[in-house]
Formats: sequence, structure tokens, C-alpha cells
Amino acid sequence: MNDKRISAYLSELYKWNKKINLTSVEEKDAVEVLVKPSLGMVEFIPEKAVVFDVGSGGGIPGVVLALNLPACEFILVESDGKKSAFLKHVAGMLQLTNLRVVRERAEKLAAAPEFAGRADAVVSRAVKREVVLTAAAGLLKARGVAVLHRSSKPFGADPRFEPAGGNEFADCLRLVG
Repeated sequence: MNDKRISAYLSELYKWNKKINLTSVEEKDAVEVLVKPSLGMVEFIPEKAVVFDVGSGGGIPGVVLALNLPACEFILVESDGKKSAFLKHVAGMLQLTNLRVVRERAEKLAAAPEFAGRADAVVSRAVKREVVLTAAAGLLKARGVAVLHRSSKPFGADPRFEPAGGNEFADCLRLVG
């Protein structure tokens, strides 16, 4: 784990959180609730992957993953202007050359020729699974993976995806076909 840069990111997250709603997680719990689960997704992301973080919000899991997987390209998708501004600020502050921010709704991006079928992986933390999987189906290459923060709520089967693993932090689903 890249401790100094993670600490700098968390410090900036909570500084901005005073003005715009980026997270409801208390600062004292950030490593356990935000960072560790994000790092739990690493094992499911292919080497040198193009990874989309759908509904990135304050940058979880995208920023944490970008800090720890420098060979991957990260595209953080966030429709909210203030949150997008924060993400762009953090990317510059941390000199994350492997991360770019796109201000758009994921569903719309999935239909855009520039992005459709480009992702090796799609990650998400706090977005409804149905929304993420619909966007992921458009963004992912054939056999790409959707890595979703594990929730206490069970989710139904989606015929577009098959189970591809999981751990205490994340569920991994592979696009069929």
C-alpha cells in the first residue's frame, strides 16, 4: 500500500468533504471502511487493464486502485460537477498520470463509441448494482469483469454476467460472451 499518498488523498477527501458531500464515513474509520475494501478489489483486476470506476463520487475505489496499480489506466466516471472537480484536483495533486475523470452518467458513456467495449474491468462501491451492471455491459470488452463492493444485501442473477470469484470485500462477475 502506498501509505503517504493514501494519507494525502484521505486528508484532501476530508478537507473537501466539509464543503461538498463526498463520504459519510468518519475520518477515523476511513482506512477500514474505504481503503481496505478498495485494495480487496486488486486481485480481480487484470494487469495493464483499462478500468472504469462507475459513480466514483469521492474517488473510492478508483483513486486508491490507481495509486496501487500504476500500470493500469483508470477512468473515473462521475456526473456531479463538484465531485468531478474534486477528482480532477486529487489526480493532479497526487500526479496520477494513469487516471482521468469523465463528467458524465455511466449509462450514457457506455453507449459512446469512444468508451463502449473498451474496459477490461469496471469497479464500483456505492452505486446500485443494476445501474452498474447495465453500464458495465456496455463498457466492458468481451469477458471483462465487474468488481463490485460486497454488500450485505443479496443481489439477483443477471444473465449478462457469470460469477468469477469474490472475497470478503468484493464480488467479481464476468461478462458472458
